[in-house]
Amino acid sequence: MKDDSLKPPLAGVIYGEIVYWGLLISCVVVIVGSVLSFLGNSYVPVSYWLSTIWKGESVAEIWKGAVGALPNGHWYLDHLSKGDALTAFGISLGVFPVIPGLLLCGLTLLKEKEILYGLLAIGCGIIVIIGLLGLVPAT
Repeated sequence: MKDDSLKPPLAGVIYGEIVYWGLLISCVVVIVGSVLSFLGNSYVPVSYWLSTIWKGESVAEIWKGAVGALPNGHWYLDHLSKGDALTAFGISLGVFPVIPGLLLCGLTLLKEKEILYGLLAIGCGIIVIIGLLGLVPAT
């Protein structure tokens, strides 16, 4: 008897597996960081983050009040022992799996002669790399 079930495309499986496991690891890091923050081990007090956000202050105003100026790039790398920095690292870590996922998906699509979609996937991967490296200012 012939198997008539649909099989997902290989490029989709590659992308999905990479992003799934990367985000799962990222979520664990974010949860640990959040718990540490609420237990009092944070770079900036949690009460300050929450109160300024509820007041509607801008990102620049929040950072100016917290540490004196808007930090550049990946500020959290110097403070990974603090909960809020670990949480920010976990969020960034959650973005990272998209890069190898898109690039490997794009290469698989190119190998399968899906030129347009392969090039679009690789182009999106490059855009995410640019954002993750902080080459485009956030504000």
